[in-house]
Amino acid sequence: MSTRAVIDISGLPHHEFDTYDPVWWGNNLLLAIETSMFAILIATYFYLRQNFALWPPPVAQLTATLDPLPQLTYGTLNTLLLVLSCGPMILTDKAARQGSRGVCQFGLVICVLCGLGAIVLRGFEFSAVYFRWDSNAYGSVVWFMLGMHMMHLLVLTTESVLLAIWIFTREFDMKHRVDIVTVAVYWYWVTAIWVLLYAIIYFVPRLG
Repeated sequence: MSTRAVIDISGLPHHEFDTYDPVWWGNNLLLAIETSMFAILIATYFYLRQNFALWPPPVAQLTATLDPLPQLTYGTLNTLLLVLSCGPMILTDKAARQGSRGVCQFGLVICVLCGLGAIVLRGFEFSAVYFRWDSNAYGSVVWFMLGMHMMHLLVLTTESVLLAIWIFTREFDMKHRVDIVTVAVYWYWVTAIWVLLYAIIYFVPRLG
């Protein structure tokens, strides 16, 4: 018979919010990796910028009368939508912590609609930069920035849809309350990253 002392953890909860749950650590470490990826993209953008006297660099397909600066309309609308969407997500975050199912249902529906709207606007943004992905280095890096962020919008919106379906049809348990809080952190990150990318894509070329 073993006489080693053991710790009885049977009374510990299976799930908890924030740093007490492994999901929180996994999510935030993933976001740290994704942040480094965007940092590399931004560094690439500014490395390419220093190699050209004109930015965006001209291409033969563009006429002399066409202003090659990216249009602000769709990017600005998307930025406003994402920033404003943090309001219902904060409400949903707090409701999940407090166990308010109805508020979480309402908040997730609003956030899903905002996510779908952001994806649609992103589709228009690709044409608003005037350059194809294969036009030149500028076009490639800008499309990659928009595309990688759109991938996160798709993942984020899909996760929100799945959570909404669960809490409308199944038990509002602690595990999925923690998942909602984790998705909220992801939502804030996606918004913050886009605000930075928006400033770079749309205003750096306007600074000359």
